[in-house]
Amino acid sequence: MKLALFSAVPEEVGGLREMVNFTGIGRENATRAALAFFDRHRHEDFITLNVGTVGAHHLPVGTILSVSEIVSSGTDFTDFSMKLDTLPATPPQPVSPAVLFSSDSFVSKSVYTDDFLQQMMHKADCFDMESSALYSVASFYGKKYVSYKIVSDNLDVTIEVWRQRVVELSAHLELFLDKFFEEIRKNEPLEFLK
Repeated sequence: MKLALFSAVPEEVGGLREMVNFTGIGRENATRAALAFFDRHRHEDFITLNVGTVGAHHLPVGTILSVSEIVSSGTDFTDFSMKLDTLPATPPQPVSPAVLFSSDSFVSKSVYTDDFLQQMMHKADCFDMESSALYSVASFYGKKYVSYKIVSDNLDVTIEVWRQRVVELSAHLELFLDKFFEEIRKNEPLEFLK
């Protein structure tokens, strides 16, 4: 199996940096990075795996989630839904499925109004800034898309605090992924595309 592993920034993945393609923060950066990667690997058969951090309004920091669907501002007008695939292996620990809202800006109480956050909390379990772009590019190129995220905050921190917290959480996410990759390797060889 070939995996194209994506994350926004190196701090999110700890010691897995050599295997990961980094997009930078935000949908514009993710779109540019994904288009360059997918164009280069257009004729290869692989699964896109997006990992990293998310904010969540009701889940404890450190919770690992399996993203089942992505919603995004403006996607009410698209002709496709963003339903995700799964890897052909069982995760090393129980993970909850989650709907992810992908935003153009850092989702926190200091950025959005309480009314907006209340509306989003009814639509989504967690929030990030790159997933909808990565999913859209993967879908355009006909590639499967899977995502595992770790909760970094409860929409109550600034991006500066998030940057500090991400370093602490990366070891937890790295351990989860190492065990998951081990499980996959029991059934087939695993290659990471760069």
